[in-house]
Amino acid sequence: MNVTINDINLALPSGATLLQALEVKDIKPQGIATALNGTVIPASKRESTTLKDGDKIVIIKAFYGG
Repeated sequence: MNVTINDINLALPSGATLLQALEVKDIKPQGIATALNGTVIPASKRESTTLKDGDKIVIIKAFYGG
């Protein structure tokens, strides 16, 4: 199946989870927010959130400064 992470295409096996998608892209799960098709997914739900073909994932990294 194909999904996008921040507008970059990613091929994953059928039934992959949001956490697995992050691992494939070598994205550390700490200090980020994730949204799936416009809905925020809490860190505690990433492992149980199954992706579907065409899903759009947005990753927002927290940073300090001003």
